[in-house]
Amino acid sequence: MLLPYLLSLTAHASPFKPMLRADLAASYWDEGAKVAAYPGVQKRLWGPDGSVLFGDTFLRIEGVAVLTPSYARLGPRVTFSPIAVFELSAHYLGSAYFGTFSSIKGFDDPDVVYTDDVVDAAVRGPGLGSVWGVEATLQGKVGPVIAATFGELKGWDVWPAERVQGDYWWEPESELLLSWHDNTWALNAVALYEHVFDEERGRKLYLGAMYSQSTGVDTGDRFARLGPMANIAFSDRWGLLILTQAYLDDRIYTQPLPPYIGLRLRHTWKPQG
Repeated sequence: MLLPYLLSLTAHASPFKPMLRADLAASYWDEGAKVAAYPGVQKRLWGPDGSVLFGDTFLRIEGVAVLTPSYARLGPRVTFSPIAVFELSAHYLGSAYFGTFSSIKGFDDPDVVYTDDVVDAAVRGPGLGSVWGVEATLQGKVGPVIAATFGELKGWDVWPAERVQGDYWWEPESELLLSWHDNTWALNAVALYEHVFDEERGRKLYLGAMYSQSTGVDTGDRFARLGPMANIAFSDRWGLLILTQAYLDDRIYTQPLPPYIGLRLRHTWKPQG
């Protein structure tokens, strides 16, 4: 009985189709502005439309190209969703750091309290590197309530210019002090209420809260934050994320308030077909 059922699921598989996602983001976070493009192919794996567990399964193979004022990254990513509530992705990206305001700045002490004055005084320089990552996502929706958790492990390797001194550096994407060859792990959780204004045009409002935690393995640097968030989808293409989180644990911000504030404007384009 099981084999015929599994074969019936695969009957709904489709061939790979080309796709392109492009995002333009401007944020208060340390990366600043970001332009990202994700060209690739995606195929539906199995399961009929409307199936709770198998309706949205897919395999996606794509390139990742990211540009910020601090760095550029380029490489492949594969995302696999065997059931609708679970996704697993892996990527490997080469990196180039430009030596601008937030990269690369070295430190001798893994316990340094890297306030703005300390970071500004550090010698900065360019460098090359790579980052690999594996991310697992578990998500679900009951009525208008959406919940998701994201766990990610990353490996960082960086080769800075000779003028950059020290054994540790502050990485702008992870927002952590790391060694030149380090690992990080992160956990994020969100709970949101969805209000649909116009389903056809993609006009939606998501209100809820987000918990963020990340840790550098070699240095022990970590942060933990919790607070409300709003995600406004003006259409299928445009969206605005507003995030305000109190500091629960942070080397620099030892008090919960004033909070961490982030704004991100998103534009996504998907070709038809």
